[in-house]
Amino acid sequence: MVIKTTIKKMFNSDKPLKAFADVEIDGSIVIHSVAVMETEKGRHISMPYTKWKNKDGEEKQHDVVHPITSYARRQIEESVLAAYDSHIKE
Repeated sequence: MVIKTTIKKMFNSDKPLKAFADVEIDGSIVIHSVAVMETEKGRHISMPYTKWKNKDGEEKQHDVVHPITSYARRQIEESVLAAYDSHIKE
């Protein structure tokens, strides 16, 4: 799997959201708006999702896209975090 990550937007704040990235997989698929998050538990990525309220008014959340295997998740996360680190050093 060939993964190319581009950091699209950085956030300089004390909030957990640090950046948005686009992830291209095998030159065939792109995932826009993968979030780089930094919390007390460490850094991780958050895949794009959508929110809505059900008929009872409860807010629901559903991933728009997500890796199926832990291997794919690890590969994407490593690529995004490496791109983020590289972008910070610039």
